[in-house]
Amino acid sequence: MAAPLIGLLGVGGVTLLAAVVFMLGSGDRKPPNPNCLPDIPRTHQRVSAGEVVMPLAEGTYTVSSPFGLREGTFHRGVDLAAPLGTPILATTGGRVAAAGPAGGFGHWIIIDTIHDNTPLSSVYGHMSAGGVFVKTGDEVHAGQRIGAVGSEGESSGPHLHFEVVPGGRLQGGQQIDPMPWLEQARNHPTRAQAMPVAHPGGSDGSHQTSRSHWMLGPTTAMVGCNPSSAVVAGISLRAESVPGEYEPWIGKAARTCPEVSAPLLAAQLHQESGFNRFAVSPAGAQGPAQFMPGTWARHGVDGDGDGRADITSIPDAVISQASYDCSLVRIAKDAVTQGKLRGELTELWLSMYNCGPEGTLAQGSVCQNAETLGYVKVIPRMAAEYAAAGTTAGVRPGPGGRAAMSAAGGER
Repeated sequence: MAAPLIGLLGVGGVTLLAAVVFMLGSGDRKPPNPNCLPDIPRTHQRVSAGEVVMPLAEGTYTVSSPFGLREGTFHRGVDLAAPLGTPILATTGGRVAAAGPAGGFGHWIIIDTIHDNTPLSSVYGHMSAGGVFVKTGDEVHAGQRIGAVGSEGESSGPHLHFEVVPGGRLQGGQQIDPMPWLEQARNHPTRAQAMPVAHPGGSDGSHQTSRSHWMLGPTTAMVGCNPSSAVVAGISLRAESVPGEYEPWIGKAARTCPEVSAPLLAAQLHQESGFNRFAVSPAGAQGPAQFMPGTWARHGVDGDGDGRADITSIPDAVISQASYDCSLVRIAKDAVTQGKLRGELTELWLSMYNCGPEGTLAQGSVCQNAETLGYVKVIPRMAAEYAAAGTTAGVRPGPGGRAAMSAAGGER
């Protein structure tokens, strides 16, 4: 399974992360920290407090037309040529100000944010109608898959037209050259926040991640003691945070194993399909949890007892999702214990869901492709937004003192 990776921490997630990092920062191991896997090394890793990412992953595009004069007209963005269906990633976190038809753009997406204390829009153009995975009012994370490269509108071939607009695209701002801005964001990091729009609302769209990202305001946490680790069943969803037809099945699925919480299952479904039961990826993944047909044939479950396992059925997909997640948790735990894998447990089995158990075991750690490296971060961060008030998306010790987090994503 795949899907994509790298996201911007929500405001609540940043607060939680900072608090837990502070509590875990002493390194005192007497008594052992219950939020640490005892068989995973306690080496430090960088944890992002915000990110700016390239709109297409490294290695997937070439610059086909830069910003500036072009054939007697002024080109107000940069064109990134890439194959049809290449995942388009949100450059920053923020709120979708527009998503739909846009004349010469074919279909476009505008994401509004506050960057360096200034309103700013990122603009993505030339998608087809089916290549737009978000809608107006959705809040997105940096690195989240928001669309797929197309060739709609005034286009000479498959590419992404990308703009950066300080002041806001729909507020009369002026486009600047995106490439120097991206480079400056890397060299002079700041925090990016969502910018209010006139008509917020709706669930977030689909997903994808990239390793082409730059950390903003980093802190540190411990591998094996990740503050977003240790999710257990029984953590409640925030009221009305998911479509009503999903809520009872997410709650039931969260009882499958201790590592899989309801908020994480909700975050997975959000990331995979935007809660669209009929979603189909370019690679052929289907349904709410985006199973490939071959994987569904092996792991699909008849969740509602109607006598058949239907990949587009909400009960069947959600129960199957949790069942498959939990099987990967067991594989990852065994492999860590046997010394076959090193890393944070959550990230290891998320890697298995994204790039396969065989790929993860062969790597001996999280798969190192751009998609997976981002993917193992974005689902846990999103889960905090789905947790009920007074909870932390399931951040507490797992059984036997082992901390683990579960989340998942479908195949691409």
